[in-house]
Order: sequence, then C-alpha cells, then structure tokens
Amino acid sequence: MLNDNFLTAENAVIGACLVDPALWRVVLDKLHRDDLYSDFNREAYDIARRFDLDGKEPPNAVEIADAGVDRTALFGCMEVACAERDLDRSIELVKKAARRRELATIGKLLEDGALNGDEPETLIAETEKRIAALDERDSGQLLTGLDIASAFYDFRDQISGKIVKTGLQSIDDTLGGGMLPSGFYILAARPGCGKTALALQIAGNVAEHGGAVLFVSLEMDVSQLQARRLSSRTGISATRLLLDENLSAEEWQRVQAANVGLSRLPLYANGKEGCSVLDVRSMARKVKGLSLVVVDYLGLLRPERSRSSRYEEITAISNSLKTLARSLKVPVLCLAQLNRASEQRADKTPGLADLRDSGAIEQDADAVLLMHRPDMYGKESERGDLVFVSTQIAKNRHAGTAAFELGFNLQTGRFIPVKGGYQE
Repeated sequence: MLNDNFLTAENAVIGACLVDPALWRVVLDKLHRDDLYSDFNREAYDIARRFDLDGKEPPNAVEIADAGVDRTALFGCMEVACAERDLDRSIELVKKAARRRELATIGKLLEDGALNGDEPETLIAETEKRIAALDERDSGQLLTGLDIASAFYDFRDQISGKIVKTGLQSIDDTLGGGMLPSGFYILAARPGCGKTALALQIAGNVAEHGGAVLFVSLEMDVSQLQARRLSSRTGISATRLLLDENLSAEEWQRVQAANVGLSRLPLYANGKEGCSVLDVRSMARKVKGLSLVVVDYLGLLRPERSRSSRYEEITAISNSLKTLARSLKVPVLCLAQLNRASEQRADKTPGLADLRDSGAIEQDADAVLLMHRPDMYGKESERGDLVFVSTQIAKNRHAGTAAFELGFNLQTGRFIPVKGGYQE
C-alpha cells in the first residue's frame, strides 16, 4: 500500500517532465535515481540524465519513447502529471517514500541477520553505515550564502568547550589549542621512538580532566598498557613492574595507590587483535561521554574486505577512520609507522612522504605529528634522565606547522616539554 500511494506522486513527477521537458532540470537536481521505485520511471530518468551529461536539451516524450521506453507507461504518467507549482511537493513525497523503503529494507536485513545468528556488532555497524549513506544522499543540495554563513557559527558552537588538549603545550599551541572534535590525527614514527607512550600520556591527560577515552591497542595487551601507565605515575620502569619479583614494600605501596587512582579514570581499553574500524566504532558507541579515540596502530587494523593491494587496504582504513571521527564527533588519534626511507638520509629526519603504505593517510589527516630520536642513530641528545625527541607537526589543516623537542624519560615513559634543552 505504501508503494502504491507514493507511486502516484512518482508518476506525477515524471509525467510533469514529459509534458514540460524543461522540468527535467529541476528533477535531476533534486532527485536521485535510487529515489525512484518504478523501473519505468528509472529508465526515463536515466535517459534524461544521459541527455544532460551529453550537453543536450532535456528529452521530450517522443525522444524517451524512441529510446525504448514503453509508450503506454509514458502516456499513463502524462495523464497524472502534476502542475509545475506542485512539483516540489511531489518531489518531497517521492523522497519520503524512498527513505521509508530503505528503512524497511534495513529492518528486514536486521531481522534476517538476527535470525541467521549474525554478530550483533556487525548488524549494528551495517545499519549505521546504510543510514549514514541515506543521510548523505539527502544532503547533497547546494547551500546558499546564508546557509554557509550559518555553518560557520554552527561550527563555533560545536567546538565551544570541546577542544581536546593533549596536555603538552608545544603540541596544543601548534594545533591551535588542541584536537578538534571530528578531527583525524596521525602520530607517526619509526619503532622505538615512544609513539605508544605519548599516546597513553595524551589519553591519560584527557581522562584526568574528565573526558572518557577509548584506547584500542592492537600491539600489546592491557596488562602491558597498565604497566606503562603505572610506570608514569610511580617512577618504576614498566619492565620491573611486569617482571621484577623483588619490588620493595614501599614500591608495592606506590603501585597499589597508583592502580587505585588509575582505576577511577574514564579510560577504556581494548587489547583484542584483529579489530576493524567497524569494531572500533561499535566499542566507541558503548562509551558514555566519549572525548577521544586512540588507535595503536593503523597498520594492524583489519580491512573490512580484501583489496588487491596493501596500498588499497590502508587507503580504505584511513578513509574509514576519518569518517569515524566525523560520525562520532570526537577526535581520533591514530598511530602509524614510518618506512625506512628516513633512515637513509644524513640527518635521519622523517617527512610526510615516509608514512608507510599509503599517501591517503597524509591526505585524510587533519594533522600529522612526526617523532624522531637522534640518540637511536648515535647522536648525542641526552640530558640527565631525559632523551630529547625531535618532534614536528608536519601537516596541520587548521593552523601552522612547527618543530620542537620533547624530553622523554625512558624509565617512566613520560614526555616533558623542553625549551632550549631545558625542562619548561
């Protein structure tokens, strides 16, 4: 019954175009092919679209009939054609019917999937993806100057009080205050430079200020992550915390106190191997008051489907992470590996071109932070307990780029801002 009711509006729209071919321009702008239910109406629409792409005048009824469309159906549409003044209203009825059909299809897929024993997380993710695609199809209209001006104020309202600070002033200042909601951020380095340590420190800072954090670790389990967090708080190395059976009573007391404090923070972790971006999305949806998602690291995320090359897989994953940030409306901080090219240079300094496996990472990211430890290549860069880590924000879509140093305490895994070789 639903399809019969709205098919009348659909026929009225196509009929109006057959009576007055100039109206095809309005219909092609406001309706998508998938909005149409009738195969005949889709055929007529496709012919009009082809004429438009070829730069021809809109086709009349005779030209559409000559292209092979049933003449009886054409005359039937012309008999119920709506007046030009009613065209917009009829188009809205057609779009509303299309949305209802798609929602009914989604409901049937959910029902069938549930009955077939499909994983709930997979069903939810697929539902969200189809609804997002439906929203995107409906949002392709042109914006007026007033719409664009309003969008600026809407953006200001959306980020007000929601900029996520890393807790390291050099980084926050360069980013323009911190990480923006819906932003996609890359933290990249060669192995051993402290990527995970810095990401954990940023996550901890956000959690300590009341923001919930999801930390998705694909490289180490949660016990290793917790050892690093405890090390940062107690000053005892993570290696000793995990392996030393002879910690003193005083050290154990510090560990227990730190563990209690950390357990109260809204930081949620996942140490499951083989996660996909859809898995990350599903986990993120469960976290109330989510402020930040951290993924360690991009290269270990499982692609949703196999691709012909690793380049294509990483490109798809990068695109999905950017979409994830926008849909969750929180920053996504993703760790990434650099290739060996930088090690062939005299100064060993990495660049954006060194991001491994895909140029899409650089393109998708709102900002890219690159880390480099000169001491790993025999250069003097230590002062006391600190190793100096050369850090550069090599891409920053919303502000400037900069290079600076961070002090890295290898024992505790904690980064400290430094200026001129001294702690700030």
